[in-house]
Amino acid sequence: MLRVAISLSLLSISFLACDLSYASDPSNSTQELETVADPSPLPIVTEPVLPRLSESEIETLQTQLTVGIDTWFGLAGLDKTPAPPPFSEALQAYREQWGAINPDIATFVGFWQNDEAYPYSVTIFPSNTPGQVCVLEFKPEWSLQILNEATGEYGKDMISEQILSVSIATVQDGHLRSSQVRSVGSATALARYGVGEAYPVLFMSIMDDQGTTRTVAAISPPALPAELPESLVPQVSQALSDYGCTVASPTSRS
Repeated sequence: MLRVAISLSLLSISFLACDLSYASDPSNSTQELETVADPSPLPIVTEPVLPRLSESEIETLQTQLTVGIDTWFGLAGLDKTPAPPPFSEALQAYREQWGAINPDIATFVGFWQNDEAYPYSVTIFPSNTPGQVCVLEFKPEWSLQILNEATGEYGKDMISEQILSVSIATVQDGHLRSSQVRSVGSATALARYGVGEAYPVLFMSIMDDQGTTRTVAAISPPALPAELPESLVPQVSQALSDYGCTVASPTSRS
């Protein structure tokens, strides 16, 4: 199910580019082609903010965080998934700058991604309104176009449907809540990856509106995913602008 929550307005902010790559499946034959659908125009959807996480849900997220870190480290060590990204100095500085003027949101802002199976990202943009952020959740569609040799026609085999949502979230007492995702400060952790020249990785577990949990790693300051179709960039950008969100650091805006 495609999940969308978009509000449209005039574009008034620019965005950083984030260079991400996806691994193609070498087992696909020439008759099976990976495709990404050309999305239709996005409807405007208004939904209420999800309730605070319960104690049992927080425990679920904390367990998912531990399992997610162990799984990612294990798969990366076997070269079955990309190594987790380091907690960059640029993101650390960005979070510190925003933390000085809007401390509630500093734990969450940034571009977060998980590459274990189908690439999924959640980007949390600071807002001009204290105690608020914007959340962009995105996973591209993965499907196969399979040739029917008898008819000469291609048929679509859906592997993983697209996820796309832009929502405004409140951040209070360590709880992040939007209409689409929730998290809590205690569901974040800094862990070291590698042997010898190990480096720090910042992880967070989130729960979506369907109760699905994911563990993501912080990559950079907020940015639009490089894989976001160009046809959607203006609409997503306008929605973020309309919600009063930005990628700029406080110092660059003063």
